[in-house]
Amino acid sequence: MTDAQPSPAGFAGGSNLDQLMPVLLFFVLFNVWGIIPAVIAATGWSIKAAVGRRQRGLTIGWWLPGVTIYLLIRAAITVAVEEELIDFGISSEAVYFGIGFATKFLIGVAVAVTIVAARPVLAWAIPMVVRLPQAVLDDPRYRRVMANASWIIVFYELTSATWDVWLYNNSGFNLFFLARSGTNFIFAFVCITVGLMYIDRGLEPIEAYPGITEVIENQGRATS
Repeated sequence: MTDAQPSPAGFAGGSNLDQLMPVLLFFVLFNVWGIIPAVIAATGWSIKAAVGRRQRGLTIGWWLPGVTIYLLIRAAITVAVEEELIDFGISSEAVYFGIGFATKFLIGVAVAVTIVAARPVLAWAIPMVVRLPQAVLDDPRYRRVMANASWIIVFYELTSATWDVWLYNNSGFNLFFLARSGTNFIFAFVCITVGLMYIDRGLEPIEAYPGITEVIENQGRATS
C-alpha cells in the first residue's frame, strides 16, 4: 500500500456562530413563540451549518446526510406531538429533548460495541478527518491507541446523557437549557482536549507519526 490518500478536510469546518446559533435560536424562540418555531429555527440552522461544512470540503461519507435526516425526523416528531397528531403521553419538549438523551445513550453504547468488536470507531474515523501517513495507520499501536481514545467518547456520551436526564427532571426549562448547554460545552471541550493529548502521546513512539501540531498545520494547508 502507498502513502497516497485523499485529502480530508476535517479542520475546514464550522464556525463558532454555527455552534452557538441553534442554541440561541431555540432558547429565544421557545420563550417568545413556543416549541414549534424554536425547533424549526434550530433545526434549520443546524442543517445549514452541515451543508456549509460539506461545501467547504468536509467529506466524511454518510455522516452529514445522516445527521441531516436525524435532525429532520426529530423536528418532525416534535411538531407532530405539539400539533397532537401523535401522542406519547408526554409534552413536546420532553419528546424533543428525550430523543436527544436517547441518541447520546445509543451513541455511547454503539461506540463501546465497536471497541469490543476490535473495530474502534476512531480508528476509521480519524483518517477521514486528517491526513496521517499510511505507516501510522498500519501500525498495531495505532489501533490500540484509538481503541483507548474511543472509550473517552463512551464516557462523554453516557455521562452527558445521564446528566441531561437528571437536570431535565430537577430544574425548570430555562435553567435546564442554559445549564445543559454550558456544562456540555465545557465537558466536551475537556474530553476532546484530553483525547487529543492522549492520542498524540500514544502515537508518538511510532516513527512515521509527525506529531499533532504538524498534522493540524498540514491539514490547514491542504484545505486552504
